[in-house]
Amino acid sequence: MEVLNTKESIFLLSKLATLVQENPNNESYFLENSYKDEVNDLLNKIVSSDNLKTHWICWAKFEDMIEVGINKHIKQVLLEKFKPNSGIVKIARLKNSYSPKFFELFKTLPLKITPEALKRELGIVDKYERYYDFKKKVILPSLNDLEKIDINVNLIEIKEGKKITYLLFKQGEKMRVNEMKIGEVGIIKKITATEPFKSRLFSLGIVKGEKLRLLKHTIAKNTYEIEVNKSKIALRNEEAKMIIVEVEK
Repeated sequence: MEVLNTKESIFLLSKLATLVQENPNNESYFLENSYKDEVNDLLNKIVSSDNLKTHWICWAKFEDMIEVGINKHIKQVLLEKFKPNSGIVKIARLKNSYSPKFFELFKTLPLKITPEALKRELGIVDKYERYYDFKKKVILPSLNDLEKIDINVNLIEIKEGKKITYLLFKQGEKMRVNEMKIGEVGIIKKITATEPFKSRLFSLGIVKGEKLRLLKHTIAKNTYEIEVNKSKIALRNEEAKMIIVEVEK
């Protein structure tokens, strides 16, 4: 299969996959004129296998909307590879240049790897001598990027003395504090509170990125006791619902 040059072409194929899924028997489909460049690109792109060679789009008619013809072989490829939740479409949504490699590495979790080995996987052995810079400029931006396509991964740093010897990446699960089990630990990902609750939570050190542990709650779950930065904090149920954390699986 010929490599697609642009994310826009991948997004168009994803849109076509949705149209095909909705109307599988149609011989043609209509697109907005804003897709003109992508349609022209796909008209020239070839899809080939051992015994088949064809184009992504067989023909196109440009009027108020663009009508495109797609053969049955391409329909099958679209449904197999380009649905909105498929891997290739998810990768196209990523902004950070290192995120696609992390996407591939995270297909098998948990992943335990040294910082040096991770650099080799990313092809940046000679960059970022300090781990702090590597984490700040490569690892965390990639994890945040993957989070946007619903891939939630926690980073655990394993140390020998003061040196970080291994990085452990584990799959995370998002939930509200009132949904956590006693003893569970999570990273605060979002706070949905409005004023004055939001200011109260911030004043207590409950901010995005901090680690939070649920210590206990009342039988009726009216109040919760959490620990953030070694401080014990009591929350009402309505406040606990406003804190979204990512808990390690």
